[in-house]
Amino acid sequence: MMKRVVLLLALAISVVHAEKPWRFLLLSDWHSAEKYTQSEKNPSWLADAVAEDVATVKMFKENYGGELILMPGDSNGGHWDTPKFIKQNFPGASPEESVKKAGHLCYSGMIDAFRDGGYSKLIMAVGDHEMGDNPWPAGSDVSRCQPQFREAFAKEFNMNPVGGRFLYEKPIGKTASRPLGTPYENTSYAYRHKNVLFITVDAFHQEDPDKKIGDEGSVTGTVVGEHLQWLERVLSEARKDKSIKHIFVQSHLPVIYPVRKVNSSGMMMDDGMESPFWKLLRKYKVDMYFAGEVHANTATKDPKSDLVQLVSRGNFFNNFQTLDISDDRIDIVCYDQKLGTKTSEGKYAVSGNLVIDKSGPETRISGDGEFEPLDVNGRHFLFTFEEEASLFENPIMGLSGREKKENAKELRGVKCSRIFPNLGTFGRHYSALTANVKLADGPHGKAGQFDSESRMGVFAMGPHHSGHAVSYALWVKTASADHQLLINSCTIWGQKLEQFFNLNLNDGMPEVMISAKQSLIAEGVKMNDGKWHHIAAVMPKDNCLLSEVQLFVDGNQVKAKLVGADRNIHINQAVRLGFGGLNYSTKSFDQLAVKPFVGELDEISIWTRPLPDTEVAALFRN
Repeated sequence: MMKRVVLLLALAISVVHAEKPWRFLLLSDWHSAEKYTQSEKNPSWLADAVAEDVATVKMFKENYGGELILMPGDSNGGHWDTPKFIKQNFPGASPEESVKKAGHLCYSGMIDAFRDGGYSKLIMAVGDHEMGDNPWPAGSDVSRCQPQFREAFAKEFNMNPVGGRFLYEKPIGKTASRPLGTPYENTSYAYRHKNVLFITVDAFHQEDPDKKIGDEGSVTGTVVGEHLQWLERVLSEARKDKSIKHIFVQSHLPVIYPVRKVNSSGMMMDDGMESPFWKLLRKYKVDMYFAGEVHANTATKDPKSDLVQLVSRGNFFNNFQTLDISDDRIDIVCYDQKLGTKTSEGKYAVSGNLVIDKSGPETRISGDGEFEPLDVNGRHFLFTFEEEASLFENPIMGLSGREKKENAKELRGVKCSRIFPNLGTFGRHYSALTANVKLADGPHGKAGQFDSESRMGVFAMGPHHSGHAVSYALWVKTASADHQLLINSCTIWGQKLEQFFNLNLNDGMPEVMISAKQSLIAEGVKMNDGKWHHIAAVMPKDNCLLSEVQLFVDGNQVKAKLVGADRNIHINQAVRLGFGGLNYSTKSFDQLAVKPFVGELDEISIWTRPLPDTEVAALFRN
């Protein structure tokens, strides 16, 4: 009898201590706070813009609830150190003074608007725009002002306005809630809310404002030294506390590659899943890592653990997510604003779901729509030409900005109102705008028939990034002897004729071109015989040399010769892919000695991994 009483008492206690389900909102890359820098000047348009912010936040609170909002960075523009901004706003101020003044106006105004709308707790990480926006050239004002950018942010978001006390000071076990004595002591911190530990990490590392340490200049995305040691102490203490049911880490930069990307510089965390930062998250069984930066939604499961990276979009309130938390389950819903509506009207539709179920012996992760977990090894682009659809009935994320409806868009002077659906894992927002591409019989059903007036380009960016390996494959039929462009990855922002990975046909010979002066061209094969042929171009590893690229024709690797100097392949991350021509690339690339493709294409495919020769052969056979 006594044993039964003890058992019942234990069960009762466990029920009492079980946390009731609760909700928070996720809003990454809001990018709408810059207006608040104008609060003192008070232009005529500002009151209405602020009122719309408050009305939208109130709508969120009334319709979706939530106890707090998690914000993984990028709330503003942040170019507050520049001569143009200073001249227009704080004449005579130094860059350092301008940053602090603008930061106070921007962040205090933003916080007030969210508070007026019903949310008094915003847990926010710094993004690149809170740090002045990338890049950070060594010796520049934006590099020298990194301490002021941090100070301006932390003073408003993380300090009590009365007395300046840090808001999230409560220790995690025996460890300080923040990395004291480091540059990140006011922008990285751990905060316990009910059954969740939120850890916010400032990943913008600088050693010396005059020293370049990466592609972005004097700042790079990493967590090292005492900052990393603090993070491990926090995670270790958290895992000792059984009442902490979930650990959520947020920073700004994605770690797992690839991710979808829209109108973004696409900065990533250094070393990806091989970074000490990620290995710590994996070691201590962190549940979720939240990031932003790329203005698109991607959910990815770590291949070696149950850690989920959730990269999300919140731009100008046109996307947001709700997270419902219980002790053994996380339910996430993604909402997308209906095109042509005001955000305060509350016209949103569900665009994806993600569930992390920890109730059984093994964690179960499932999702759909924009939150269907991405297979990083999958075929991200696949265009089969079996169907063509209306752009107006299939809007593409970010394409129309704040327009009231999806309108035809120009690609190099030709208006496009149709799309070819992307059937690859990157999904529908990577469908290709098209015009003047006819449908013809191909090796696998229909094919696309191209001429000099044809257009086919993908508005969403990537998946190319830096030295990460990519592979291309497609079917080709042509009789042209011209130097023709098949797959184009030239940048949409830069002017230099380099840092791309293009696939061409040069008088029928497959060619990989990485700059105006460097290419790798196949030998002993000619494919301009008017018959169907299969081509593949494969980077065999990350950061490979141009000479190491593998070219395949009809399932077999062929010999190739180098034209120009050999070098490691490094691809500009501001890429919108085009097929059969330059499409989105800047006009400077008109100087390339290539012409639009004339002929037929089918089964255009792209992966972000090396394709083994057996897989290439199978693509040809099938």
